[in-house]
Amino acid sequence: MGLTDIEQILARLSTDESLRERFVREPVALARELGLSAAESRQLKRAAASRFDSFARSARERHFVEISKLLPLSHRVLGSRFDAHLNRYLATHETGGIERLFDDTLDFADYLERKLREERVGSGWTLELLRYERARVKAADPNRRLVVVAFRHDISRLVRSVARKEEHPALVKRATVAAWWRAKKHAPVRYAVVSAPRIFGGRG
Repeated sequence: MGLTDIEQILARLSTDESLRERFVREPVALARELGLSAAESRQLKRAAASRFDSFARSARERHFVEISKLLPLSHRVLGSRFDAHLNRYLATHETGGIERLFDDTLDFADYLERKLREERVGSGWTLELLRYERARVKAADPNRRLVVVAFRHDISRLVRSVARKEEHPALVKRATVAAWWRAKKHAPVRYAVVSAPRIFGGRG
């Protein structure tokens, strides 16, 4: 292969998103698959150096947006703290393409919960909100039949109040269980919430 072939590969990387994401993750292996010698692989890496950073950055940015969309209520409540932790997560963890988006979101939710506990932020209702959204993402997997999560607060009221952007979230201490289930794989997901009689009142 010559310079023209290298340019053709670079052109493919510019237009083929899946190929570009593979190039970001494993440039050497991909170059070999494309028939490049070791010297040509190095040449491709040098020629694409400036573009590589751009590709990596755009891939991270896309993942940032998509993960934020899957955890919208936590993002709304935590604001810049959510953004900072997601940026750190994407910079320090290997993520996949769009086909791994749900798995990456669940991994980030676990990471975020650990960080919030370490910082002693969101020890109450914000962590419950994050757990609710994590369960909802998990239940979106068409192969998953059942997801059940218990909460200390009335999770339905909390979710509604945050979704409506109410100034003060509705915090009612009431043991609540939320369940997502499918009758069979790939069937539509169903959802139900069962709350115990109110034990404590007010905010908590």
